Amino acid sequence: MGVTVQFVRNDRAERRRGASCAVAGLVLASSVAGCQGTGGAGAAGNVLRVATQQKPVQLDSCGPSNGSELAYHNVLYAPLIKADDKTGQLGPGLAESWSYSGDERAFTLELKPDLKFQDGTALDAAAVAKSLTQCKEMGNQVPDEVAGITAAGDLTVEFELSEPYAALPDLLSGRLGMVASPTAREKEGERFASRPVGAGPYRLTGYKPGVSAELTRWDGYTEAGTLAAKAERIEWRILGDNSALAAEVLAGNVDYAWGFSTTLVEELKGQPGITLGGNDVATGWTSINLNRSKPPLDDVRVRRAISHAIDRAAMAEAVSGGVWTAPTWGPYPSGSPYYDPAAENAQPYDPEKAKELLRQAGHGDGLTIDAVALNTFPYADNAVVLKEQLKKVGIDLRVEAQPTAEATKNYYPGTENLMLISAMGGTSPMYVYPKFYGRESSANVGRVETAATPLVRELLTTYGEEEQKKVMKEINAVAAQDVPFIGLYFIPEALAWRDDVTGAQDTTSVQGNVNLAYLGLDR
Repeated sequence: MGVTVQFVRNDRAERRRGASCAVAGLVLASSVAGCQGTGGAGAAGNVLRVATQQKPVQLDSCGPSNGSELAYHNVLYAPLIKADDKTGQLGPGLAESWSYSGDERAFTLELKPDLKFQDGTALDAAAVAKSLTQCKEMGNQVPDEVAGITAAGDLTVEFELSEPYAALPDLLSGRLGMVASPTAREKEGERFASRPVGAGPYRLTGYKPGVSAELTRWDGYTEAGTLAAKAERIEWRILGDNSALAAEVLAGNVDYAWGFSTTLVEELKGQPGITLGGNDVATGWTSINLNRSKPPLDDVRVRRAISHAIDRAAMAEAVSGGVWTAPTWGPYPSGSPYYDPAAENAQPYDPEKAKELLRQAGHGDGLTIDAVALNTFPYADNAVVLKEQLKKVGIDLRVEAQPTAEATKNYYPGTENLMLISAMGGTSPMYVYPKFYGRESSANVGRVETAATPLVRELLTTYGEEEQKKVMKEINAVAAQDVPFIGLYFIPEALAWRDDVTGAQDTTSVQGNVNLAYLGLDR
C-alpha cells in the first residue's frame, strides 16, 4: 500500500507543535531507548519496536474507550467471533459456531475446546459468561437487548435477548467479544485496566500509561482468527510530539509507526528504507454533530443549506496540506466493503443553492449559529475554515474551540451551542448505523425521532448480510435527504515502516486501528 498522493507540508499545523525529545521507560519488564536510541543495526533480531501518538484511556476491553486502545486489544485479546480484517466477513474465533433460536430471543455460542487465558485459567463457557456479565455490570459494551448470559455446559454460552437483536454476532467480533479473564479482573479490580489478561497472541509484560508498553509473545495462544505472534516481543512507545516520532523513525529506533499527524508524512516521504501507507478499509471522519431539537437546525432546509455551503475538498486540502483528500457524506470510504457509492456527493458544494434554501426557511437575511469545536488538530482548523465558508452564504458561525470534555459538555441539551465540530468513526455497520443514525445516536444530541429511526430499528431485526445491506442503503438514501449530521472528510490513519518489517501492508483492518499480529521482522 504505497503513497499515491502528493504530500505538501502543512506549515501552520507544524508550527503548533514544538520539537522535543521523548524518552519512554517500561515498567515490569524492560526499558526502551530515548532520542539517541540503540536501534538501527543494533536492534534485537526479533524485537519489534513500534510507536504511535495515540494514548489509550485504559486497556480493559470492557472499559471506557477513546479508540486508541483497539491496537492493544487486537493482540492482547482474542475475539469470540472473528471479522475478516479486509472483508468484515464473520468467521470462527474463540467460538467455532453460533446460532439464533427460532424465535430469535436467544443466541448460542459453541466454544472451541481446551482454551485458556494468559493467566492459565480455563476459557470455558462459565468463564465467558462471567466475563461478559462483569462487562454488563460495568455498564459498558453489552447492549441493553442482552438480558442475561449463562453457561449451558462446558462449551456452550447462551445469551437471553429481551427482543430480537441481529447485531449481536457483529458486536461479538469487536470489543464485546474480546473476553478477559474474569479471575484476573476480580483479583486486580480497578488495576485490571492497566494489567489486562486476555487470550490473544501477545500478553502485556510492561506498561507505563501514556508512555510505553511491552508485549511478549504468548506461547499458549490457540489461534482464534488472529494470527499467532511473529515477533518475540513488541516494544511500544507513545511519542506525542511529531518531531520526536520523526526523529526516532529516521534514526532507525522505530520499525513501525501509526496514528501520527499529517505533518509527519512530509518528513518521512522519500526517506530511504521507509515506506508510507494508510488504512483505506476503515477510517474515521471529521464531522459536524447537529442539535436538531432546536431551531434553526430543526428545519431540514437549514441543515441542507449548511451542507451545500461546505467545500469539503477545499477544507481537507487547507487543513491537511493535501494528505487527506476524500470528502464524505456517508460512513465508509471507497476501499471499505461497506462502501455505498449512492451516498457520495449527497449535498454537493453549491453556495447558491445554500442561499436559496436559507431564503425558503425564512433566513434570507442571514442567521447566527453558536457552536463548539474540539481544540485539537484537525477539528479547530476545521472550525476556522467552516466559519469562512458559511459566512459566504450568510451564516455567522460563532464557534469556540475547547478541550474535548468541555466541548462535549457545552454541546449537550441545555446549552445554546447547536453544533459540535469533532469526528466520528466505527467498525461493524451493525454498530455504526444505530450509533450514528438512530434516535439514541451520539450524533442525535436532542434525541429527536429522525427519518432514519424506523429503518435503524428494522436493521436491528434483519438477519443475513445481504438483507442487512439493503436496509443500510435505504438508511443512506433517507439520510441524504434528512442530513442527520454533516460529514466533512475522511481521515485515514497514516502508517510508516522500515524495509525489514514484514506484513505491514496487512495490518489495516475493517475493525479499526491496526492489528500488529501481522508484523514480523526479516533480520
